[in-house]
Amino acid sequence: MKTLASSEKLAVSTQEAAQMLSVSPRTIRNYIAAKLLQARKIGRRTVIPVGSLEAFLRRDHVSPARSARKTGSQRFFEPDERVE
Repeated sequence: MKTLASSEKLAVSTQEAAQMLSVSPRTIRNYIAAKLLQARKIGRRTVIPVGSLEAFLRRDHVSPARSARKTGSQRFFEPDERVE
């Protein structure tokens, strides 16, 4: 079993995760909201397990904003629907 050194963190804040991945904190929150990145709430704080960040980096993924555009999150009308 691997022991944890006192300087190693189990989890990081969204701000720290953003710095680690060179993205904005908003991008981290978007990945969490899209369930592409696991996070935990501790009180009012959101923390991301370091293992979750490592697993996230190993996977291929599309940004949440791009995937919403590709999946057609816009509302399309059926031919018989009328907009008044």
